[in-house]
Amino acid sequence: MNEILHANVFFVIASLATVAFCIIICLILFHILKIVKSIRAIIERIEAGSEVIANDVAQVRTLIANGGMVSRFFQFIMGATRESKKTKKRARSEN
Repeated sequence: MNEILHANVFFVIASLATVAFCIIICLILFHILKIVKSIRAIIERIEAGSEVIANDVAQVRTLIANGGMVSRFFQFIMGATRESKKTKKRARSEN
């Protein structure tokens, strides 16, 4: 074979390999782009949820600082346990 023919065959094969390589890389990048979009959507959901949790924690903090409903709740629980202990002692002493 002639040297020019060898060079032409080499360039045809190299060109086909380059085109195939570029197509494969494009497909891989397309899938990576889809994955990144999904991750971005998940992160946005997490950020929105964390903002809601931060607001709830801030409200609880203000209730505790102001002695609001949380302390009333604890007073109710502590009062109920104290009353139950007193009633148990009375019941034992009556028997």
